[in-house]
Amino acid sequence: MPRSAPETGANGGLRFVDVAGPAGLDVVNVSGDPRRWYIPESNGTGAAWLDYDGDGDIDLFVGNGAGLRYIDDGRRLEIVRSASSRLYRNDGALRFTDVTSSTGAGRTEWINSVTTGDIDNDGDPDLYLGVFGRDVLLRNDGGVFIDATDAAGLGNELWAAGAAFADTDRDGDLDLYVANYVEFDTEHPPLDGRRNVIDNVEIAWGPEEENKRGLNRGAPDRFYIGDGHGRFVEATEAAGLGLDKPLCSYAVVFSDVDLDGWPDILVANDMQPANLFHNAGDGTFVEQAAERGFAYGAEGQTTSAMGLIVADVDGDGDDDVFRTNFDLEDNSLHLNDGSGQFVADTAAAGLAPASRDRLGWGGGFFDAELDGDLDLLVANGHVLPQAERIGMNPWLQQTQLFEFVGSESGAPRWRDATVGAGPGLALARSARGVALGDPDDDGDVDAVIIDLDSPPRLLENRSERLGHWLTVRTIGSRSNRDGLGAVVTVHAAGRRWTAQMRTTNGLYSAHDPRLHFGLGEVERVDRVVVRWPSGVEQEVADPGFDRLVAIEETP
Repeated sequence: MPRSAPETGANGGLRFVDVAGPAGLDVVNVSGDPRRWYIPESNGTGAAWLDYDGDGDIDLFVGNGAGLRYIDDGRRLEIVRSASSRLYRNDGALRFTDVTSSTGAGRTEWINSVTTGDIDNDGDPDLYLGVFGRDVLLRNDGGVFIDATDAAGLGNELWAAGAAFADTDRDGDLDLYVANYVEFDTEHPPLDGRRNVIDNVEIAWGPEEENKRGLNRGAPDRFYIGDGHGRFVEATEAAGLGLDKPLCSYAVVFSDVDLDGWPDILVANDMQPANLFHNAGDGTFVEQAAERGFAYGAEGQTTSAMGLIVADVDGDGDDDVFRTNFDLEDNSLHLNDGSGQFVADTAAAGLAPASRDRLGWGGGFFDAELDGDLDLLVANGHVLPQAERIGMNPWLQQTQLFEFVGSESGAPRWRDATVGAGPGLALARSARGVALGDPDDDGDVDAVIIDLDSPPRLLENRSERLGHWLTVRTIGSRSNRDGLGAVVTVHAAGRRWTAQMRTTNGLYSAHDPRLHFGLGEVERVDRVVVRWPSGVEQEVADPGFDRLVAIEETP
């Protein structure tokens, strides 16, 4: 469809406008009590773009949390199911209709993470909801969502901050990794509900490595093998994924870091070393984060990692990783050398100073102005409403847009382009999940941002276009139906752009199930090459540009 006319603002051609109100996205995010005296209350939720009704455009699922009642001054806490998730049907032209009640998508659990995947290979997307409580699997049955948690053999009861699907054994169906955060019992909160006190200000206790008192210990992650018919078997220990000490896990993203054809597992942990579980190709994984340069930040320190934003940022064909970290701490960029070895390079990339006074959560790499390079969006917001009173940065913070500018050496470099990039980025919020997608099918990427205590933002991309684009949809046959794990490479004008097919990326959220490539000023696209999880390599010659190309795996 025709896109809105570009609007050149104070910051060159980058411009994003919040159109959530006229679009009909009105759900307000609820997350505990406004004081946020307990750790579950500050974590927020995410959203997912998915074509739930099979009409060709992407619809929007928005997670939600719950209230928290402090009883007897916090000695006991009671979850108040005062809010619901929402499903919005895409009606075109950035207009949506709330179809929650008619589709069974309304859930009152305290949802943290939202994950999509076609668990039964029937052609429609299902939803896995990571919950502060018992997780939920919603199976899509012709546009109506059925609670299939028990039937699927799932029901993780730990606090799931992240989850992701992938075909780890390349048998044609999806498996599931669930990243659990901390152990927290509302009936017996830490220290009988007594809060941490700094400078006479009551605040929440953080995770165990912050409080050093054994409070809010890490919860063990879970791994499940799927059978392709919507059922799963828990296989954490059998797959070599059990740890001696459970960690405080946030995001999980699948990435074939060494391009050997087998998806590996990346996990962000809060104030603890990150995990990189290398897929051995025999049904097991080996933890190799430290030896591959991924466990720590640039100075060899642990980071308070929340989000993992994965993409090929330097155009060399492999996945690099950006980690979002805590206030007063640099975010971390880890560049991949092609063999799955990482080097932390945040300062040289121009991403360190701009993140030091922010607390980062979700986000994503995307080509905002279609110039052929990846820009970066990072959602920010503090965990403590009282942060400024104890010498930290504010609870409300701007979400940041970083424009790729490159460098003379050819190494990737960005600049903070937030100021002047439009009213959608001007206001300070306490933001959490980010879901990127093209809901109006105009060829550029828009963004949904989940803000605590507010409706979501829908940032329409009205940036000046500097080139062409191509969107690729993968449809597996021998491989899983979504094509999750497929490596897609676009060749044009002597360059290549590579992306691994995934929907879960960043934190809490699932992105557009179609891969978007900004190409710059090319005159034609020579070919698109897909390496499927099955091992089949397929080429589509001269696919054109400024269009969607659906590529179905050769049987």
